[in-house]
Amino acid sequence: MSGSPAESLAWFGGRWDQPQRLAVPLDDRGLNLADGVFETLLWRPDGPVLWPQHWQRLQRGCALLGLEPEPSAARIQALAAEGFRRLGSARGQAALRITVSRGSGERGLAIPQPQQPRLWLQLHAVTPCFAPVDVITSRLARRHGDSASSRCKTLNYTDAVIARREARMAAADDALLLSSTGHYACATAANLWIRRGMDWLTPGLDQGCLPGIMRGQLLQRPGSHERPVSRQALLAGGGILLNSVSCRPIRSLDGQATRRQLDPQDAGQLFARLCGDDQCIAPEIY
Repeated sequence: MSGSPAESLAWFGGRWDQPQRLAVPLDDRGLNLADGVFETLLWRPDGPVLWPQHWQRLQRGCALLGLEPEPSAARIQALAAEGFRRLGSARGQAALRITVSRGSGERGLAIPQPQQPRLWLQLHAVTPCFAPVDVITSRLARRHGDSASSRCKTLNYTDAVIARREARMAAADDALLLSSTGHYACATAANLWIRRGMDWLTPGLDQGCLPGIMRGQLLQRPGSHERPVSRQALLAGGGILLNSVSCRPIRSLDGQATRRQLDPQDAGQLFARLCGDDQCIAPEIY
């Protein structure tokens, strides 16, 4: 590949190319049954951000689905480093998606024996985003804390796709999903945090939210707690949508402005500190 740097690059079956030029076999269970897991993380010139945490979550997902054998961490890191060099992103950062499916299988749900899990990687040039968002409350999708699949990143994102489409049709940026208890659980692809005084609050895993890696980072900080999140609390305290490539302040909920809003610059500083860039961040943003 030559010329200007590509915006995206993928690896599959021993070959690097543009994602649209690679193909997964049509009998892949990830394609047909969403039978697989994935992980998305930020990759910088000095390597992956929070790799141990992402790798552990990928392992938990593989264990939940019984995907055997698990992929090799060393192999994935070596491939991703090569892909990042090939990408040559002018932005200096990329989002790495690691996908593991159960591989090919016959028609039906029965798990093939022996299993032959299939791995592919995708790299997309990114700049972490800290712009404010307008969100709605989804009426079409809910999260369920008693569902085992809510604890890992499976390939089934149908509810998130439906809720994001619902938001766009309402001229909003994203949607918040309620849990079966009626409290907020998360956004379509990010964890929800709100402010209460100087504290940060986030829904507990019993609300059906994904145990996000950046969520885990913030929970380790003083003043961060798991609490049920109501509409009134969000509007009063404001909040953020946090994931591995963004930290976006909530500007409005269902057309109503939040009474408090984190400045995008402060959101960027918070994101940097959670990524481990402690030296450049003032502690008062907590």
